[in-house]
Amino acid sequence: MTDQVSSADLLDVARDAARAAGKQAREMFHGPRQIQNKGYRDVVTDADVAAQATITDIIRAAFPDHGFLTEEEDSALPQDGPILWVIDPIDGTTNYSRGLPIFCVSVAAMRNQQPWGIDKVLAGVVYDPMLDELFTVTAGGPALLEGPGLHGRPLQISPVADLEDAVLGLDWSLGDVVRQQGQDLIAGLGHEVTVVRALGSATLAIAWVAAGRMDLYANFQLRPWDVAAAGLLVRQAGGAVTDAAGRPLIMDSDGSSCIVGNPLLVG
Repeated sequence: MTDQVSSADLLDVARDAARAAGKQAREMFHGPRQIQNKGYRDVVTDADVAAQATITDIIRAAFPDHGFLTEEEDSALPQDGPILWVIDPIDGTTNYSRGLPIFCVSVAAMRNQQPWGIDKVLAGVVYDPMLDELFTVTAGGPALLEGPGLHGRPLQISPVADLEDAVLGLDWSLGDVVRQQGQDLIAGLGHEVTVVRALGSATLAIAWVAAGRMDLYANFQLRPWDVAAAGLLVRQAGGAVTDAAGRPLIMDSDGSSCIVGNPLLVG
């Protein structure tokens, strides 16, 4: 219990919020988009803003004293409280803005205590609205997949232990320096692994690692909203979540390196 609210209660609200926002994003997907640049190689659409408002409205109605850490800036949201809701309304916005159906909604509830490690996350949801796949997890509980014909199938990290058999996920960071780190990783490992995949949605890629669909994932500039929910999925599915130096991941609003996967491959 934290703030007299159980992880199960937090998960119920996260699930409702993610599904509602995902439905909204799916309905807006084929329509015209309002797209703005908010930074170097970084865009935001009207759907991101609308989906985030849907999520935060649902959470504030349930937990008015909780705080928020969101990808899209919103000065009306409280930033402090016993629980911090870490939200990415659409992870994979570039995909979304180009009509590529690979994106997801991420909602996590975290103890508002520094440092922000995966151990502070109490509940998390990653929702792929195009496949109607909902990945859910609570601290100390199982990582589960809900979807068409599935009613909470347990997730399990891939058993692959050799790089030559591994599917490596990697996404392109925004900044030039960290992007070069990704290129260096491909130069070093590209011929060692079976294949390299770049989904364009870090959160969904990490959830897929938890589901055993990929064996290893690396990113050198993830924000808390990219990895809070998905990182807990990986940990509870038996995987490792570290920074590039092999230390337990500490999430930073300015960005953190992140490696996830089978513990035999990570580190």
